Amino acid sequence: MTSETRRLAALRIDEAAVRVPVSASKALSHKFVILMLLAALLLNAAVVLVGLPRVSHSLTLTYSMSFGDLYDLIGKNLEQGNGYRVDANMGLTMLREPGYPLLLAVAFRLGGYSVETGRVLCVLLAFGAALLLLRLTLKITGDASTALCAALLFLLYPSTLVAETRAGVEMPFIFTVMLFMLMLYRAVEKGSLLFYWTAGLLLGIVMMVRGQLLLFPVVLFIYLIIFASKSMSERARNALQVAILCFGMAIVMSPWIIRNYELVHKLVPTGSVAGIAAQEGLYSCEDSSGEPFYLSQTRAGFQRAEIARQLGLPFTGTYYQLFYTPQDEITFNEALLKGVSSEYRSHPEVLAGCSAKNLLFNYWFLGKRPQSTLLNVISQAPLLGLAVAGVVILWRRGVLSKIGLVLLYILYIPAIQAPIIAHARHSVLILPFLTMLAAVSLMSIWRTLRVKISGGPLQQVVNATSGE
Repeated sequence: MTSETRRLAALRIDEAAVRVPVSASKALSHKFVILMLLAALLLNAAVVLVGLPRVSHSLTLTYSMSFGDLYDLIGKNLEQGNGYRVDANMGLTMLREPGYPLLLAVAFRLGGYSVETGRVLCVLLAFGAALLLLRLTLKITGDASTALCAALLFLLYPSTLVAETRAGVEMPFIFTVMLFMLMLYRAVEKGSLLFYWTAGLLLGIVMMVRGQLLLFPVVLFIYLIIFASKSMSERARNALQVAILCFGMAIVMSPWIIRNYELVHKLVPTGSVAGIAAQEGLYSCEDSSGEPFYLSQTRAGFQRAEIARQLGLPFTGTYYQLFYTPQDEITFNEALLKGVSSEYRSHPEVLAGCSAKNLLFNYWFLGKRPQSTLLNVISQAPLLGLAVAGVVILWRRGVLSKIGLVLLYILYIPAIQAPIIAHARHSVLILPFLTMLAAVSLMSIWRTLRVKISGGPLQQVVNATSGE
């Protein structure tokens, strides 16, 4: 058998494995899909609401299992009528975007202030995100089995369960991102300005939960003119579409931007925490002590406190510095950003080194302690391998363009995080799309094995090819 014949045989084998499950995919009844999703929801809720909290005392030093990042405190003060602040005795804040604190305030009003209330909310949001992931995967792959596999994998993946247990911002962000991506796919498919405007409104909601996607319209435009445009008129149309999307985003963000401008007379489109993230990223990157990451985080907080004292800004707190006026808060944030920017301009090799370390390892695996980093490697590495394999499979099938927007998002989020700070928790933000690609790989493996075991079309292809 020649090398060319082997190549053709491999392609035919792959095509046979793809063709075989079509009827099985269609055979998945709505009842079966619903039952599987409900079973996964019950298991997810049992782990998040009962299982992990019971063992949280033994995991505290490995994974945080309680509220963090100030969202709950802001939500609590909102619910109590104290305004948008972390502490009733401190000034109004811009540290965190308002989407999740507002949602938590509603949840606290209904269920009381507790991490259990936040966990229930995150379980519901995770289930909603899984349903949206099911729909998006079905739209992209046309395969109900792959779509169900992606949704189940997302709901039961360890990072999802931990993120829900700590009631962090990840689940609200993922839920809103899934809404946005579904509408964006529809907008690109139909080319309708109304759909782009609706996608922009949803992107604005995403931005009000967490501000990572601020520059996403820019890379979306670049993507469209490179891969979707064949003439100047199409490029002009793409420019108009992205402009409409940005207009929708600006409408949703405008109340927050106006509020912040009235407070400090400066443009603050998202949160004022960027300086903290940048300073901590630089400090932990340059830390050569070899001690666990959480100790670098702690010492970075001490350094920030010293910077605040040198600036003469009254504050409280060691890790997060809380100020008595929003003007002091924004002054502190700008000072941190200026210091980090100056360091990177003076030593571009430091920026390159830190970004590479963040992008190649920290973003995917780094945990607070060596134990958590090891566990992250054990859980993340197989998922990443399956996701890469999924991309290759879709490329071999000639349908890679269908996941173009998904790949754009997967590449964008780590790239934005890399020059600032990165650890494994940040990778949760792209988790549903990784599980989508992993599901493609898993179903391909499963179907290939089924064909081999049954001795059906695959063996016939091999036999026929061998005789050539």
